Amino acid sequence: MKRIGKIVNYLMVAMVGTALVACSPSFQVQHDYDTAVNLKQFKTFRVEAEKDMQQDPLLGSELNRRRLNEAIVEVMQSKGYVLDQRNPDLVLRYLTDVKDRQQVRSNNNMGPYWWWYGPMNNNISTYNYEEGRFILNVYQNQASNKMIWQGWASGRVKPANKRDDRQSMIKDIMMDILRPFPGATADTYTTR
Repeated sequence: MKRIGKIVNYLMVAMVGTALVACSPSFQVQHDYDTAVNLKQFKTFRVEAEKDMQQDPLLGSELNRRRLNEAIVEVMQSKGYVLDQRNPDLVLRYLTDVKDRQQVRSNNNMGPYWWWYGPMNNNISTYNYEEGRFILNVYQNQASNKMIWQGWASGRVKPANKRDDRQSMIKDIMMDILRPFPGATADTYTTR
């Protein structure tokens, strides 16, 4: 009986693990940065939408802009940075876009005697989907306005199932984008 209970427990863990992997967003995350700049010297930041860029009407809506802003602020504060609207060391600007994509699949059913009987059938199918991109540009303060870091996530856009899922999805994407961005140094916190 104990052995059957252990097998059932292992199966339950495997099913839960599979469900979590299946539910996770399939965004590919990458980043690039200026190697000449010491990213650990900054302590304060501000978040805003990227200027002079066309936003996607859905992903760039006012609701999603607020969600993006809140998610970036929360992730940066968890890394030890302080929000400063007046004179920040860093200005983080975000933008989103969606592009229509098409994937073509070919199932070539070649048997072992294709040279004798000729090629069998070749099934070609196309799959249309939307690819979304979340781009986060980090600039060195307002005076220089020099881009020093850029991170982006791109992947298939799927509608969220629940109202809360949109907020958590955007927060997870921003956490993934900012994961390689260094945290603020220990002297960020000053005592007054």
